[in-house]
Amino acid sequence: MGRLLLHTAYNPMAFLLALTGPRVTINGQPANVRWGEVAFNLPAGNHHLRVTTRYLGDFGPAELPVAIYPGQVTTVYYRPPATKGMKGAIGFTPQPTRMASVIAINVVIVLAAIAVIVFTRLN
Repeated sequence: MGRLLLHTAYNPMAFLLALTGPRVTINGQPANVRWGEVAFNLPAGNHHLRVTTRYLGDFGPAELPVAIYPGQVTTVYYRPPATKGMKGAIGFTPQPTRMASVIAINVVIVLAAIAVIVFTRLN
């Protein structure tokens, strides 16, 4: 047997996620977990880990093949995205919140506002 140590965390700005939790499946078998750190004792071998975030349905899916070695701990980190419709981040090192689409949307909004202001001043 070996141990999978899963760290799950969300961006503090998404504080409503505290009301739910991640949905974890290992080899297709669901596990009830809360945000934070959870350990799973698993037989040695290769396993398929899938994590999503439960909030108004599942979002932020992330999957990772994980090798569990006898008597050892394998640590995995999951972080949901900033908005629905994006993939979550999962890996063997602490993961950042994926915010690229949020930044892109904000840039488009600011550019549109500048265009409206410039257009109205020209007329």
